[in-house]
Amino acid sequence: MLYIVKVSGEIPLKSHRTRPKFENKLVSNILEALRRYGLKCSDIKVSEGIIYADCDEGVEGIIKDVFGVHRVCKAFTFEFKELSDICRLSEEFFKDVVSGKKFAVRVRRVGQHTFTSVDVARAVGDVLRKYSTGVDLDNPQVEVFIEVRGGKVYFYRECSQGVDGLPIGVEGRVLMLVSGGFDSVVASWLVAKRGVEVDILHYIMGSYENVFNALKVIKKLAMRLYGYNPKIFLIDLSTLVSYILKSVRSDYRQVVLRRFMYLIALELARKYGYDAVGTGESLGQASSQTLKNLRVIEESLPVEYRLPILRPLISMDKDEIIKLARNLSTYEDSSKVLELCKIASGPVTTKADLNILISESSKVGVEVVSELVNSVKIYDLLNTDVYDILKELTIELDFIPDNAIVIDVRDKKEFELWHYPNAVSIYDLNISELPKDRPVITYCDSGQLSSIWASTLRAKGINAFSFKGGLGKIKSCVRS
Repeated sequence: MLYIVKVSGEIPLKSHRTRPKFENKLVSNILEALRRYGLKCSDIKVSEGIIYADCDEGVEGIIKDVFGVHRVCKAFTFEFKELSDICRLSEEFFKDVVSGKKFAVRVRRVGQHTFTSVDVARAVGDVLRKYSTGVDLDNPQVEVFIEVRGGKVYFYRECSQGVDGLPIGVEGRVLMLVSGGFDSVVASWLVAKRGVEVDILHYIMGSYENVFNALKVIKKLAMRLYGYNPKIFLIDLSTLVSYILKSVRSDYRQVVLRRFMYLIALELARKYGYDAVGTGESLGQASSQTLKNLRVIEESLPVEYRLPILRPLISMDKDEIIKLARNLSTYEDSSKVLELCKIASGPVTTKADLNILISESSKVGVEVVSELVNSVKIYDLLNTDVYDILKELTIELDFIPDNAIVIDVRDKKEFELWHYPNAVSIYDLNISELPKDRPVITYCDSGQLSSIWASTLRAKGINAFSFKGGLGKIKSCVRS
């Protein structure tokens, strides 16, 4: 199937030396996107801002999401000799498309011909008018796309709107701080839209259920970033939060925590060669995100840590952010991620003082930054399953995933007295038949035996976890 891809409007405006770089990168990203889904193109070429791609059927849904694509259309090719041939072919091809609707004819012409693009548009419009309710060039209900190139004419229909932007890989690398909530996910997508390779830094601060939900939405985001293999950096901040809670005055805890988040991100960015760090901060959306606080936090950073800090959402309302999250299909997953940064017990300063911020931060100690940077775990998001990441982080989960197989490892008599809904007894189970693509949760009275069983199952390649809290906790899950 032939697809005609119009590149985003910025690319043709580049200089004659820069433009081929952008176009070639876009072609490369399109091919990489298709490979992820087992699809391919037998031929693909670029000419004057248009990509002609002979690909497997049904690829338009993927191509439209590649940054740098303005529009992708299925195209049908015919040979012609005269303008009358184009009119005849257009009538056969488009009469049902314009039937009962207002339409417009859009023509692009390349090569030497005895007619102009305007001539084609007028002639085809005259032929199709009788099938329609009239021509409307400003607000048509349908558009008829025709391209004349040499002795061939291309008819487009079933066009899909692209995401525009620039091809990922033409504008450097950014490390984005991503909680998994609405803001940071949308911010990452917007930065990537400008041609940036985005990698993710996620701070672990709460339950593993929250980590799991965050990883799911981050993985979904990564699947939309074509042209490279996005990475995720994981750092557990629970020790840092404990230090802050013990040492820092309550009204400065939020800004101190945010400052350390910056310091860690900037040190990682410097260590791994990123050009900037990015956040999902929106001006005034939270107490630590006032303009005064953001200014003071940045002023407090040592010179050697300073890199550009990108904030693509800085002027956006929450409703605008939510709308984008829905368009990205990340809204539902992000809604399950809890925002866990609130650690103050009372009012939070909205106008931090630079000297106080530095003084309060010193109570924690800057050495914690290098300790946390050295503790980082890095994963390839495309080639690592969420459960494989969780298995490296913990053997205990404090929740039961929706598609989990739950195994009761207690005595069979205890199982018969009560068991978790749809759970199976370990004594009724053929372990060799357990699937390796679903999570398995074991539970017992205290959690000790279930941990042993989880380790045993993991050795057999199963995504096994022990339920944290034992029988009492799992019963409370049923009641809730």
